[in-house]
Amino acid sequence: MKKASIFAASVCLFSWAVFGIVQLLCGGEIKSNQLLFTAFESLYMLFPMLVAGALQLLKKEPFKSTGLLKFKISWTWLVALILPFIAVGVCILLSALLPGVRLHYGAEQVIEQFGLDEATAATLKAQMSSLPPVLLIGSQVISGLIAGCTINALFAFGEEYGWRNYMVSALKDAGFWKKTLFIGLVWGIWHMPLILLGHNYPQHPVIGVGMMCIFCILLGAVELYLVLKSGSVFPAAIFHGTFNAICGLVLMLIEGGNDLTIGMTGLAGFVTLAMIIAALWVYDRYVSGEGIMSCGSAEIG
Repeated sequence: MKKASIFAASVCLFSWAVFGIVQLLCGGEIKSNQLLFTAFESLYMLFPMLVAGALQLLKKEPFKSTGLLKFKISWTWLVALILPFIAVGVCILLSALLPGVRLHYGAEQVIEQFGLDEATAATLKAQMSSLPPVLLIGSQVISGLIAGCTINALFAFGEEYGWRNYMVSALKDAGFWKKTLFIGLVWGIWHMPLILLGHNYPQHPVIGVGMMCIFCILLGAVELYLVLKSGSVFPAAIFHGTFNAICGLVLMLIEGGNDLTIGMTGLAGFVTLAMIIAALWVYDRYVSGEGIMSCGSAEIG
C-alpha cells in the first residue's frame, strides 16, 4: 500500500503542477482554446506513465518487473475492443428512458457537454447535417474501432501504464475490490483540474469531481478484470482508447437531461457499467470459475 500511495501522491502533484503552469502561461484561459485544451488533455494522459517510469528508475526496478507488460494477443483483446460499443448502445437506451430525455439525432448535446468552441461546433453541425444518421453512426463505429487499437490506445496506455500496470503491481496483495476502489478513487481525483474546468461535467463541475470518482471506480473494475484475466495491461489500453473514441456517440443520439444523468459519465453510464460488472462477475464465478473478482487477493497473470 505504501508504494501505491507514493505513486498516487506523486502523479497527482506532478500532474496538477504541470496543469497550473500551463494555466498560468495561458493566462488562465486554456479551456477557451479548444485545440489547445484537447492537446493538453492528450498530454495529461501520459503523466501516469512518466511518473511511474520515473519511480521505477529511481528504485532501479526493471520496467517489466510488474509482470503486466506482456504483448501476447488473446481473446481478451477482442473483448476489450467490442465491449465499449455494447456499453454505448446500452447507455443510449438507458439515457432515453430517463424523464425528459428522448432519442434524437443532433449535435446540440455534444456541443454543450463537451463545451466545443464555435468553430468546432460549426464543423460538427455541418458533418451531421450532410450525412444520414446511418452513415454517420457507421463512420463513428469504424473510426472508433481503428482509433481504439491505434492512436487512442497509445495515449490510453500512458494512463494504463500507471493505473493498471504499476499500481496494480504495487497492490498485488490486495483483493480485486480493494484494488478497484483505491485505483478508481485516485484516478478520479487525478482528473480534478480538468473536471473543475468543465470537462465531462460543464454544468456541475464541483459535483462532477465526485461523479468522476464513481465513474472511474466502475470503469476501472471492468479494466482491472481484463488486465487480471489476460495478465497484460494492453487490453485495458485498447478498452480505454476505444471507449474514449466512441462514448461521444451517446450524446449524438439523445436529447434532454444534464451532465449528471445522461451519457457514459452520468447516471445512465453508471448503471450501464454496473450491469457490465455484474455480467463479468457472473461469468467469473459461474462460467470460468477463476474467482478473479472474489474478495480475496487477486493474483496477477
